[in-house]
Amino acid sequence: AMGFLYYNFNPARIFMGDTGSMFLGFMLAGISVVGAVKSAATIALIVPILALGLPILDTTFAIVRRARNHRPIFKPDKGHLHHRLLAHGFSQKQAVLLMYVVSALFGLCALALTAVSIQAAALIILLVAAAVFVGARKLGILGMDAPQK
Repeated sequence: AMGFLYYNFNPARIFMGDTGSMFLGFMLAGISVVGAVKSAATIALIVPILALGLPILDTTFAIVRRARNHRPIFKPDKGHLHHRLLAHGFSQKQAVLLMYVVSALFGLCALALTAVSIQAAALIILLVAAAVFVGARKLGILGMDAPQK
């Protein structure tokens, strides 16, 4: 996947198809199931969700935003994270690199959850939740003012 990102960076020269994305999803699901045997059940459920935190949160915020605005949840808008970053003055490459860094931080937090005590895991989860809330408020993702397409 890391080798693929080089060719998929702006301007993209190749794109991952359905087979590639389904394979990666299958591998992540398989790894999370194997990981569930080695740790506490709650942490085992949180680790894959945290590792995929950016796309999960972006989708969740989009559904909540559209529902609060009484719009169909399948209707596109310009309220996604990458649109918000572009609206705040980031270039296309800067927005993508920032999203890579955030995804990497989510992944590192997920890995840390598997190696620390329950108290430290709870602290990590609270810190991540606070950082997500502050970041979402700063970018206006939680607001009702989603720009329209």
